[in-house]
This record gives sequence, C-alpha cells and structure tokens, in this order.
Amino acid sequence: MVTDRRWRILHLTLGICFLTVGPAVEGKDLPSNFEKCHRSDTQFDRCLRNAVNGAIRLLKDGLPEFGILPLDPLAVDALSFEQNPSSPITLRQHFTGVLLSHLTDSTIVKYRTDLKKLIIKAEAVTPRVQFVGNYTMNGRILLLPITGKGLANITLHRLKTYHELIGELVERNGEQFMHIRKYIVHFEPKLVTFQFENLFNGDPNLGRTMNQVLNDNWEVVFGELRNSYEETFGYIFKKISNQIFLKVPMNKVFPE
Repeated sequence: MVTDRRWRILHLTLGICFLTVGPAVEGKDLPSNFEKCHRSDTQFDRCLRNAVNGAIRLLKDGLPEFGILPLDPLAVDALSFEQNPSSPITLRQHFTGVLLSHLTDSTIVKYRTDLKKLIIKAEAVTPRVQFVGNYTMNGRILLLPITGKGLANITLHRLKTYHELIGELVERNGEQFMHIRKYIVHFEPKLVTFQFENLFNGDPNLGRTMNQVLNDNWEVVFGELRNSYEETFGYIFKKISNQIFLKVPMNKVFPE
C-alpha cells in the first residue's frame, strides 16, 4: 500500500539523517586510499569490483570528510515496518537504537557498469548481517497472535545481495555528478534466525514457543518481510552512495 510505504520511509529518514552531515562540497577528490579505475581499462568492471571491495573495508570506520559515520556497526536511530493486512503475516514493527553489523564483511563477486545509461549492477556475498535493536511489535504470524517489547536480534546468514544503482547526471559549477536516484536491493539468505526477547509480556513459555515458530518457518516469515527490509536497506545504501557520488565529479570517480 502506498500509505504504508510512505509511513515507513518517513520514520527511516528520521532515523538516518545523521548520514548527511555537513553541507555539500563541490568537486572533491576520492580519498587517496581508494583505488581508481580508468574507463579505458579493458578490465574496467573487474578493476571496479576490486576497488569497491577495498572501499567497503575502508568505510568500516567511516569517512568523516564525506559525512559518513562508521559502517560497522551502522547505527540507525529508528525504523518502522508495517505489512499488508491481507498477508498471512501481519506485523507492525518499530525499532529504535538499531545496530547493523558485519556489512563491511561483504565481498563483491560481480560488478557491471553501463555509464552511458548510468546503471551499476553488483552481486555481493556476506557471511552474516546482524540487525540488533529495541523493538515493539504486534500482529499475527501464520494466524498466531504476537506481541512484545524488548531486544530483537535478526540475523541473515550466508547472504547473497543483488544491487542495482540507477543514476542521473546533475551539473553544478560546470562539473557533472552522478546522482543515485534509485537503489534496488534484493536479498537471498541461506538462513534467517530470529530472537525476540520479552514476547507476550515476558511469558517464557509463550516467548520460547513463538521464537521457535519464527525460526522453524523462517522462509515464510522472511518472504513476507523481505520487501520491507530490501526497501529499507536500499534507502540506506542510496544515502551512503550519494554522500560520495554527489561530492566527487564523474570524471574523478570514473576517470577517462
């Protein structure tokens, strides 16, 4: 539903506004420790794959001069999700004080560019991505009511992620920049584990049983939540990417 999507994005924007620290700076160079790849290179995409893998490691501790805070863990103030009421899993979830861990353990295995169309596609593998934060939740899981408030740990194991960045050219002061207007993410984990503390007002038996239901049916549960998570991560990745792309001109990101 369009209303639900807007509601989620509003809360997400409030949560990650810290990523846009400071005013935009025109015409910066890439950090000196970032590998540069020239468009004339016959192995341009392979070079970029290696360069991006190196940049991911370097971004672990953040990039203050670009307004990027540490990415591992990545702190997000607040996130909210709401599922379609006609779905077999109808959840309203609100998270605060979220830490996303192990993102910088990712390895890009494929990287393809079409700079004429300003499209970048990549595939990455990550041993695990951990999502920990305080939650409030209510709704139904496979017709079973669920409610709780406490600490949550959602972990995606052996994750394969497909990225597609769709850009557009913007010009400032005679220089061209690539603005990422859309960032599409698709997740394919081999396993997802859930641990919600203090379900059903702390009832240990009901809480243990519901966590078991969630983990026994992780494919169904994650299948229903996937779009919300992918949209959320796509929004976060777009914000981070534009912190670099909107500050470094195209001819310095991808030199001739």
